[in-house]
Amino acid sequence: MRHMYVKIIFAFGFLSLLSTIFIGFGVVLSKYDILADEHHGPFPVNEGFDLCERPGNSRTFETDNNEATSIPILLYHRIIKEQDLSQKHYIDGEINPIIVTTENFKKQMTYLKENGFVTLTLDELYAFLTEGKAIPENSVVITFDDGYKDNYIEAYPILKKYNFYAANFLVTGSIRKNVHHYDPSKVQYLSLEELKASCGVFEFGSHTYTFHQKETKGGKERAFLTSKSKKEVQKDLQTSFHQLGDNDFLAYPYGEYTPETIEILEQLGTKMAFTLEERNASPIDHIYEIPRFPISYSLSFEEFKDYVNQ
Repeated sequence: MRHMYVKIIFAFGFLSLLSTIFIGFGVVLSKYDILADEHHGPFPVNEGFDLCERPGNSRTFETDNNEATSIPILLYHRIIKEQDLSQKHYIDGEINPIIVTTENFKKQMTYLKENGFVTLTLDELYAFLTEGKAIPENSVVITFDDGYKDNYIEAYPILKKYNFYAANFLVTGSIRKNVHHYDPSKVQYLSLEELKASCGVFEFGSHTYTFHQKETKGGKERAFLTSKSKKEVQKDLQTSFHQLGDNDFLAYPYGEYTPETIEILEQLGTKMAFTLEERNASPIDHIYEIPRFPISYSLSFEEFKDYVNQ
């Protein structure tokens, strides 16, 4: 009888141990969302991101009478290590142009640091463009579009090392609630935890809620911001701005917009909107048509230096 009780107690203890192990494993799976499909629907419409405050425009720069009259704004998308590139990153036999290798990104940022470049926040850029704020000749703005996970994994440590600011324009509906295991072969988006962890380097603007898409109308492929009704566009942008907690900054998907798009931004009180026109930005630019230089895989280092030294 005594042996039977011992066996029962042992069996109960073993089952308890197994239960504890599975519960613990379940917590790990939940935290990193290992079993979840990356694309399981857009971030809920009514939920916000609760992000930290952005840096602001409080800095006063010593320009030594060498003030900038225009400024290059750089645009990045995906940052991936050379060793992690695979056939999945090719389009029509060539590396997807929106990819920049981590090695090249580090080389570019190192050049900016070693040559004394100042990275402006979006509020500082706004003050320069609209209020005559004095900024050094060697000023630059660094931006990212879409909100890819590799921006945090690969770019963030480099930017943080050099005390650089950067802006990330998010497709807010693609942001994940849970942290996913990083897989550079996949298209993955930032999680709430990663957004908050990167505050202090990144500040965030809108790249729409779910309107980073195109459709064919009248035989022509058009971005949703230009093909959907004014009511639909306004609703999408309002959702995105609500999730971000402000309506200050937008980057147009594919660089496409219309006069009606600008009317919507004016009605929403948006401060600035960014295009894909390749030239320096200056105070004579329309505040909803700010140009940027897209940085691509094939861009040479000499071309990069030409961009920032114009």
